[in-house]
Amino acid sequence: MSAREWAYSMIDELTDEEFNALMAIVQVMRKNSPNMKKKSNIKSLKGVLHKFADPSKIPLEKTAWESAAVEKHLKFLEDVKNENS
Repeated sequence: MSAREWAYSMIDELTDEEFNALMAIVQVMRKNSPNMKKKSNIKSLKGVLHKFADPSKIPLEKTAWESAAVEKHLKFLEDVKNENS
């Protein structure tokens, strides 16, 4: 499967809201020329993403990665434990 086919298959599974967010990101990436500083691109992207953010969940973002990593590794350790039992 080519990268393009893989992308299309992923896009087909997106909800309308997820698809709209993806399109907003793509538009920002296409608007910014290669001559712009990387920081400007990141700021623009953050601005676009902020429009789609759920305000009640913004405070949770600071620990989201850590929480996901802990959850993933705890599940892995639990699976290993169950396999060895």
